[in-house]
Amino acid sequence: MRQSFKNALGATALIGLSLYLWRIAYEFGDWAIITLFPLAVFIYLGSWTLALAPWKARLKIALRDDSRFSRFLTGKMRATLLAFAFTFIGVTLLAWQALQASPLQAGIMLALVFTAGSIFSVGERFFERHFHQPFARAISVSAATWLVALPFFLIIAYVIWAWEQLPGPLLNASFSEAIQIGINELPNRRGWLAEILAIPFAYESVRIWVVVQLKDYPLIAALFSMDAALFSFVLARTGIVVTQVLQSQNHGGAE
Repeated sequence: MRQSFKNALGATALIGLSLYLWRIAYEFGDWAIITLFPLAVFIYLGSWTLALAPWKARLKIALRDDSRFSRFLTGKMRATLLAFAFTFIGVTLLAWQALQASPLQAGIMLALVFTAGSIFSVGERFFERHFHQPFARAISVSAATWLVALPFFLIIAYVIWAWEQLPGPLLNASFSEAIQIGINELPNRRGWLAEILAIPFAYESVRIWVVVQLKDYPLIAALFSMDAALFSFVLARTGIVVTQVLQSQNHGGAE
């Protein structure tokens, strides 16, 4: 179990350091994207493995060895597409959040990553007593994601609702002005990274603007906080896939 926590701690350190360097380097130029490469590689490798292994196990049961389909139904293309999609979405969301996260939010994010990685690693050992691999790992991934993301979902929603202040300019802004306010949250420079990140920053501003316009409906404001906290599911899965890569390098997290 000690090794399981070490793997989760290593994943937390890798994710935290990568995002910290990204946050510092972003203000100086688009080359800051280099700081996210190690994180992207780990997420891709972990996602690829987790997507491919169960598919291959199912094919081994369902597909005859002498079938001509065995040349094509390897599952590698499917795993590649799924891994690429999650890597792109995950890294983009992490990069966006890292640029605007407060110290409190950053601490919660790191705690979420460590908790998710730990529960996954320990849970896999438990499920191995009842299921064959790679299904034990797949079940542990799903269980850890939900067990960790749901409570942290509520924690992040509460923090946003109770501690985050609505930007003053949004109180009397029009819809188009709200979009511009969100874009202005980016560091004052141009570049292709700024163009990409302008989309989530503008979306965040518009979402806050909607809450301000519907301030007489508290349920809408509460939903706003919960919507922002959905990020916890992506972060939990990211912590799990990075932990899984480190675990595989340590022979399955053996003691």
